[in-house]
Amino acid sequence: MKFALAFALVGSAAAFAPQASVHTNTALNQHIGAGGMADTRNPDAVNHEDPRKSISAAPSFEEYLKQRAGEGTTAAAAPAAAAPAAAAPAAGGSGALSTLKTLTGAGHVWGADGIAAGKEESDIRKYDSFGKFAAAVEAAGIDLSGKTIFAPTDDALESYEKMRGAVTADVVKMHIVEGKIASKDIPTTPLNSLNGALNYRYAVRKNFVNDAIIGETTFGGGPNYPIDVDCGDSIIHTVGYCFAFY
Repeated sequence: MKFALAFALVGSAAAFAPQASVHTNTALNQHIGAGGMADTRNPDAVNHEDPRKSISAAPSFEEYLKQRAGEGTTAAAAPAAAAPAAAAPAAGGSGALSTLKTLTGAGHVWGADGIAAGKEESDIRKYDSFGKFAAAVEAAGIDLSGKTIFAPTDDALESYEKMRGAVTADVVKMHIVEGKIASKDIPTTPLNSLNGALNYRYAVRKNFVNDAIIGETTFGGGPNYPIDVDCGDSIIHTVGYCFAFY
């Protein structure tokens, strides 16, 4: 009985005893700002001999806003430079021939190969050219006046040479059609080349002539295959496939 009474007296006394105040401070040398919040860093700049311990001066709020505004104007990547435009051709067949010699074709991106070369996949690797076809036209002595020229790229003719042989005059003539035919009129116009009739078909929402796509689009941001290149009384549509393969 005496033990129980003593225990009760001790417990009641402890209830009225002052409690020790325990306060855990998780911040080191924090400064309470005007808003009542603790700063998360020391605003004073520190230049330490160990660069890892140096603290640069914090920008003012006005400077921060200017910096953000500047980043917004420079964050977007500059667009790829457009392919150089060909010089305006003279009238007649000589105009079409000179255009072929200087015409810049479709642009092709690096794709996955660009990684090893230190390029972005979307960077332009090269543009098509048509010098081989222009040289073959000259060698064959063909007048391009009043013609529609389906000009194959240099790469297309190189592929033909590797697989079929030389690009003869007959091969060149297959790409030259009598009359000036705009791309929109190709589906409804007979395509009679200097070396026989060509075959037109429409498939997978594309226009094909002898299995070459007319107005082919490229992958990436480069320009597509040029079509409707006006050369006075002639017109050029570029293609990425040699008609003689058909």
